[in-house]
Amino acid sequence: MEQPKPIQPKRENDAERMRRGALDLFVGITGFFRDLINLQEGLDREGTIVDIKNNKRMRGANAWLLMCSIMVASLGLDLNSPAVIIGAMLISPLMSPILGIGLAVGINDREMLTISLQHFGIAIGIALVTSVVYFQLTPLGDVTSEIEARTAPTFLDVLVAFFGGIAGIISGSRRDKSNAIPGVAIATALMPPLCVTGFGLANGEWEIMLNSFYLFFLNAVFVALATYLIVRYLKFPYEDIVDERERRRTQLIIFFVSALLILPSVYILSGVLNKLNEKSRIEAFFQKNFRDALWETADNKKTDSLEVKLFYFGQLQEDSLAYYRDAFQQLDCRAKLDIIQTDIPRSEVDIQAFEQSMRKEMMSLLEADQKIEDEKDRKIRQLADSITLLRSDSILFRNLLEEVKVLFPDIREIGFAQSQQAASKDSTVATLPTLTVNWRTRSGAYPARRERERLSEYVRLRGDLDTLKLILY
Repeated sequence: MEQPKPIQPKRENDAERMRRGALDLFVGITGFFRDLINLQEGLDREGTIVDIKNNKRMRGANAWLLMCSIMVASLGLDLNSPAVIIGAMLISPLMSPILGIGLAVGINDREMLTISLQHFGIAIGIALVTSVVYFQLTPLGDVTSEIEARTAPTFLDVLVAFFGGIAGIISGSRRDKSNAIPGVAIATALMPPLCVTGFGLANGEWEIMLNSFYLFFLNAVFVALATYLIVRYLKFPYEDIVDERERRRTQLIIFFVSALLILPSVYILSGVLNKLNEKSRIEAFFQKNFRDALWETADNKKTDSLEVKLFYFGQLQEDSLAYYRDAFQQLDCRAKLDIIQTDIPRSEVDIQAFEQSMRKEMMSLLEADQKIEDEKDRKIRQLADSITLLRSDSILFRNLLEEVKVLFPDIREIGFAQSQQAASKDSTVATLPTLTVNWRTRSGAYPARRERERLSEYVRLRGDLDTLKLILY
């Protein structure tokens, strides 16, 4: 009987071997990246919930730490010291109630959410009271560059807060705690804008107050949002049962609140980018036309435009000046150009020192313009108050003078005015209420002294005047 031949294994062709190799490579790469971004390893869900629950309350040691950090941050802002501000952010416990809000929403723990919101509000109150008291008492109190930096929140601040919040909750959810929390506190920058809000309240700077509080609230909301998203991504267990309808409603609320908060920051960012584009166009214009000249740009806070000063080494003809001014206007920039010409050769000028002095001069001119505008506003308010006062006085004295004519029938004409006269050697001008009266008796003589005093006393008391000058004619 013939023996069966053994079955030979089917040999793979080159195409099949390449296909299988590519598949193995793809599986290997995806496995590598899956392990690389895997957050389940080292995760401690129960410990994270307990840790955030225990630290979310703003009382006792946390309240003291918050007051100290607010005071340190206020000093740093007042002294314009970034190092001191960073130190304040490192000791601040303000992250705890914000993480508590995000976690509570993520696990549907209503009691924890209520407590976290309460203590978040308490933390804001402590911070504002502390910073307001400090800025009321400080002998400095100027708007420093560190304070000014917290008054223009943009979409980039949203991204910083969001990714900082992700880093914070990932770090806090590990079984082996990392040292990322201090870095998160610095990156999200919750403390400085809250202190700047206190500065605005203490000094009546309402625009600074609103912008800085918006920055603080923006950061806090997006830290909490990042916490919520990571909590759900890591599938933390729900505290209460959540049905699909309630889950969708929560997501919609979060989405709309986040969108409403982002919109102003996007608008502010667009303004910042427009100004940067304007500066770039101005820079290109000067590089093309005035390569050997020096120029400086500065922001005019009053008009939200740019002040540009060009220092030209040499003399330009009138038609050249007109040409360059027209070309500058065609850049479509909200900027004012000031061209300064000199006969000093460029080689004889210390460029670095000259640029510094020009920058200082530019800032001093802007400050002088600001003072002039403030003085104009003050005088306008004074004039408005004076007009209001004169109107009320004219009505009062018109009625009073009619009464005087009835009480003193010999008076033919009477008038009232505020005369001005120097009050001291320094030429201080004071106003003196003056009553002019055409007053003669039937015999043609002036009235008796007693009658004159009685008239003066009546007008002074009736008009609520401290002094009164009486002139008879």
